[in-house]
Amino acid sequence: MRTTGAGSGRRGSADGTIDGPTAVRAASTGFTILLLGGLLTPIAATYLPVIGRFWLLLTAVVAFAVAGRRIGTARIPALHGACAALGSYLLVLPLVLWMPGQSAGVDVEHLVSAAGTAVAVGAIAGALAGRLRDGSAARD
Repeated sequence: MRTTGAGSGRRGSADGTIDGPTAVRAASTGFTILLLGGLLTPIAATYLPVIGRFWLLLTAVVAFAVAGRRIGTARIPALHGACAALGSYLLVLPLVLWMPGQSAGVDVEHLVSAAGTAVAVGAIAGALAGRLRDGSAARD
């Protein structure tokens, strides 16, 4: 897998399959959204009872979409978006497994479905961002 590095002098070209530095920044942003959303869960459950039940799911979808949307100069935006969103999930996974009382309730099906959701949402967001990027480049 080739990536375009920040100091490679090819920043404006789309040579790499994914844009490595942008993927790391996107995964970090997704991780931050997942972390803040998880910390706000008790408040959302208390003050927004209807939305509170789905708060973590909504937070995850938003985090994966934001991470997947940041495609930079990636040649394959859907792959880049999927990698960035999955990266954000993998960054928060140790915290999920480390929480007391939660590790017994987290099973393989949950982990695989969350990873699949990250890949799917990230790929869709990346593909849409790629269409917007390529459409605006064609108009210029």
